[in-house]
This record gives sequence, structure tokens and C-alpha cells, in this order.
Amino acid sequence: MRQLYLRDHSTDLHGTTIIRDGQGQSCYLLVGKWGMHHDVLSLYAINGDLLAEVKQLSLGLLPKFALYQHRHRVGTVGKSLGFVRQVIYIRGLNWIIVGSPLGNRYRVFGGGHLVFAIKPVQRTGTYYHELQVEQEADEPLAILIASVLDHWARGGQADRQRVGFTNRSLQRGLGMTFKLRQ
Repeated sequence: MRQLYLRDHSTDLHGTTIIRDGQGQSCYLLVGKWGMHHDVLSLYAINGDLLAEVKQLSLGLLPKFALYQHRHRVGTVGKSLGFVRQVIYIRGLNWIIVGSPLGNRYRVFGGGHLVFAIKPVQRTGTYYHELQVEQEADEPLAILIASVLDHWARGGQADRQRVGFTNRSLQRGLGMTFKLRQ
């Protein structure tokens, strides 16, 4: 079992996140963005080889994502309606995600065995997701699934931080206006 550390992808201004192991060594590079139909997150090995991708298939209350490994579609994952406890089935891989979006803790099972687990940790003063992956071959998909789960847990929170009031004196009144910050 190997531990990987994934920083919150939405806080990176360059759209690139480095995934490190427990010794701090760079293992993977996560590149891309969320939010629009057909947006893609791509996971690369440090040597530049494309390992896996997750593509947004639909928007809305219950968005769906397609998982690709070595340029072949291997599964789809869609959001379920669960607030305290979620059970999500990943079609194609036959994996089941069990966890809590409130605590951002998940366990993923395949064939009755643990594939990987996700939990929040704080390292060097920064918030990370710790992935404990049973087999190295599952690491690329585990990283992408963790990114999707984090995206759902935030619920577009990063976008809400871009909204600001144009006239602070009107915040408490009915004549409130707003604009998007650049």
C-alpha cells in the first residue's frame, strides 16, 4: 500500500497539481480544469506519459464523468444524492465508493476488496487528500476519482468566492448588486 498526497486542485492558479508520495517525491502531474461541458483533467507520469483522464460528460445537479486509462474509456461515475453518507457505483470498473462528503472521507471497493481510501490531512500547513492505494496500477484512476469527489464536495465553492458586491452599503438592503471578480 502506497500513500499519495493530492493538494486541492482548485486552489492552484496554474491548473497544474503535483501528486507526491509519503517521502515527498513527485509521482504524477494533474493538469486541466472543471466547470464546463467536456472539460478534462489529465494525469501524467512525471516523465510526461499520459496515464489517465476524466472528462465531464454532463452538467447540472447530477453531473457525470467518463474515466479513461491509456486513452480507452474504462468507466463512468455520476454524482448521487447523499448528504451525510454516499454510495456511488462506478460503471465499467465495478467499483463502489462509500463515504461522507461532509468529512471528505471515502473508501473504494472492487470485488469485495479495498482498492483505495481517501482522507483529509494537513501537511506542512496545507490541506491535502491522502490516498492509500492498495495496488500501484490503480493509482491513476484513484487520483482522478479523488479529484471528482473533491469537486463534488466543494460544490463550486471556488466559483462562489469570485462573486463580490459592487456596493457594500447595499448588502443588507433589497437593492443588492454583484459582479464577477477578475
